[in-house]
Amino acid sequence: MPQPAHTGYRPTLWERLAGAPHPSVSFQSSFWHASAPPGPATERLEGEVRTPLAVVGGGYLGFSTALHLAESGHDVTVLEADEAGFGASGRNTGFAVPNLLTGLDPRVVREHFGEERGNLLCRMLGEGGELVFELIRRHGIDCQARQTGWMQPIHTAKKAAWLDDRIEQWKALGRPVQRLSRDEAVYETGSNQYHGAFLDPTGGHLNPLAYVRGLAAAAVRHGATVFSDSRARRLERVGDVWRIETEHGVLIADRVLLTTNSTGGGLAADAEGTQFPITLFQVATEPLDPELRKSVLPNDRCSADTRKDLIAYRWTWDNRLVTGGLLANPLGSAERGRTHHIGRLQKLLPQLPELRVDYAWQGRLAAARDFMPRLMELGPNAWSAIACNGRGMTMTTALGRALAFWLSGGSNEGLPVPVTRPDPVLVPGLASLAFSLWLPMSRWHDARDLKDG
Repeated sequence: MPQPAHTGYRPTLWERLAGAPHPSVSFQSSFWHASAPPGPATERLEGEVRTPLAVVGGGYLGFSTALHLAESGHDVTVLEADEAGFGASGRNTGFAVPNLLTGLDPRVVREHFGEERGNLLCRMLGEGGELVFELIRRHGIDCQARQTGWMQPIHTAKKAAWLDDRIEQWKALGRPVQRLSRDEAVYETGSNQYHGAFLDPTGGHLNPLAYVRGLAAAAVRHGATVFSDSRARRLERVGDVWRIETEHGVLIADRVLLTTNSTGGGLAADAEGTQFPITLFQVATEPLDPELRKSVLPNDRCSADTRKDLIAYRWTWDNRLVTGGLLANPLGSAERGRTHHIGRLQKLLPQLPELRVDYAWQGRLAAARDFMPRLMELGPNAWSAIACNGRGMTMTTALGRALAFWLSGGSNEGLPVPVTRPDPVLVPGLASLAFSLWLPMSRWHDARDLKDG
């Protein structure tokens, strides 16, 4: 595979203040990069190429869309700036979560999108975990997948009524979710700080980079064309086609779908500006004594709690713990990213020994103001789709399948989200600092919740 040139990357203001290493450095130092099988052999776009449909962005959403289109016999071309999974898809904690963020229950989704479309979106997302693991089995993707369930433990007893309500809302949609009692939550998580938990047994965890590389390989096997090291630098409408320029070539497409999330480099600035880019830090410990697995996540589930500044953790196949999250202050963040989240995990799980970090990396996710997925029209036969919002893997995989059906001739009414115009935030350049202001307040709320019980 050609080595990525990494040209055109635009660091956020947060990243510039942090003086953080270029993402190519942190990507190479991730545990996922060290342990994932290689992706499919691909080439750089050279010269002029014609395609009926171009998907720009090689993450979960782009390759899920391309794979489902290719499986249906459609001619599709994927342009990726670096290599498959180089962005957020290959840098996260590897949770398959068939749910939305805390507070975004089915009732809220229906209020946002309407009864019919809201139910459609919730059902699509609720089935997302099953889709992820079905694709892994069907295409033989080697990604250390474990469909052992995803848990959301409540960090205060006062959230018990909220938990009961959330369980009932998802059960009403036919989902096999379960409520764990306090004792069950303590046993399943290994922490006596929890007071119950939401459990979706269809979720799980995996190596996220290996998964997206596997999607890319499956798409190629089914006839999709994939160009790596081919950053789209300019997108323009010329007559009745779209012209996508890269450093070494041009892709001419009848239709275009951007799935670049927040790393499009200004290709569709208004669409990118609808999101808040968020820098997250992840760490993987050295391999630990397997005996610890008897008291920490004994059923190999993954856990992300209900704090605003949540604590998430899971085991890897070789007995490492992976955790991570946000930092409020960018100054010195590269080093603090190695220690802060490990410290939180040790307080949550005092039975752990002193933890040493073998791998530390960072990535950028993006969130819309309402934390909902979007499909935005950029012009005739061109769209930008965003779906991450901190619950990326299942949402993007499932939305990719829905978009493939729609692009194959399905009606707009069958889409789980409406087609809208981009509505960027007021000052997109400052958006990356928003969570530096939000996080301290969130931590104050979390501390107050714990104090109040």
